[in-house]
Amino acid sequence: MAGSSAGGLREETLLPGYFFFGEEDLLAGEFIESLEDLLAASSGGEFHLTRMDLDEAKWRDVVDSARTAPFLFEPWRAIVVRVPERKAGADAGTGRKAGAEGEEGKGTRYLSATDQTILREHFADPPSQTVIVVVRAGHVRRDDAFVRFFQSLPKTAISITEMKRLTEFRLMQRADEKARALGKTLTEGAKKRLFELLGQDLRLMMNEVSKLAVYVGDKKGIEEDDVDQATAGQRSFKAYDLDDALAAADFAKGAAILDELFAESERSEVILGRLAAFFRNVLAAQTWLREKSRTKDEIFQAFFPYISRNFGDLYRRKYEDFFGVVEGLSPAELNALLGKLRQLDKTLKSTSSKDTGEKILFEAFLREFCVARKTGTIISLE
Repeated sequence: MAGSSAGGLREETLLPGYFFFGEEDLLAGEFIESLEDLLAASSGGEFHLTRMDLDEAKWRDVVDSARTAPFLFEPWRAIVVRVPERKAGADAGTGRKAGAEGEEGKGTRYLSATDQTILREHFADPPSQTVIVVVRAGHVRRDDAFVRFFQSLPKTAISITEMKRLTEFRLMQRADEKARALGKTLTEGAKKRLFELLGQDLRLMMNEVSKLAVYVGDKKGIEEDDVDQATAGQRSFKAYDLDDALAAADFAKGAAILDELFAESERSEVILGRLAAFFRNVLAAQTWLREKSRTKDEIFQAFFPYISRNFGDLYRRKYEDFFGVVEGLSPAELNALLGKLRQLDKTLKSTSSKDTGEKILFEAFLREFCVARKTGTIISLE
């Protein structure tokens, strides 16, 4: 069925290989869905994609599968290969220079020198009507082994796509398109609130718009209040706002957020857990920097994966505020803060805390921290 198409793909222009790398892996998922639809139409019905993971399979298995006759009467064979995500800092201390892995004659995990030879031979003479889609999701540098290797293959045989997080403008376009497809519209306030809550995660954004379309029922427009009332995790969104207030040492903002959380009957142990998590992140960042096991950029992405450099001023402000705390607190002061939180936990569990007022106790802690950060005052160890 030459000439059939799906999602912008056309059967007669399909390449033997497609390589996707980067954080927004929904883009690869959408491509794979379009490919499956296209090849199902070509087969006159369902199409069976073969999915393989390099944690379990080898590249030799992938190539052997690609050169095996298609399933039953299907004219095409398509294989999706997932490369396991590399954990941050996994290569620390190996002594390898950035970009060195993956070069001809050198090996790396999931792509040995033998694997490279096998793949070069395959793409030099690929079987007809066979497509291999390779997905390396996560925070992937351009000098990553897989990126360098697949970029070295013939452009006539393989397409390379970097799955960058979408800009705010493009993300909101996609949200609008999703809402319209469901017969709804999004107000500007609703989009702003969704962006504040979900960041740049396209998959979460699409899922949330779908849920909101069901939530509003017969109403055509999705408004900011609908997002506030229906979006799961809204209360945790305010807790993340508390993180921002801590990072900026903004007592007024932090106190206002505490007011909202207590007005909504949030449990004190949940708020305490959020405060403790923030300072544990600061402690982890100090440790990684001291050990030189992660860069500042890697640390920031580990704690704020939903914020990318494309956010411009927002990225810079959050980056500077967070590392202002990391570099502005001495280890002794940080230990003192964690000790105060442990003491606060004991106090909250006692009956006397009900008489004092739990919110007042949190405000006292918040004020001491903010004054210390603003004035450079040493936090008492008592």
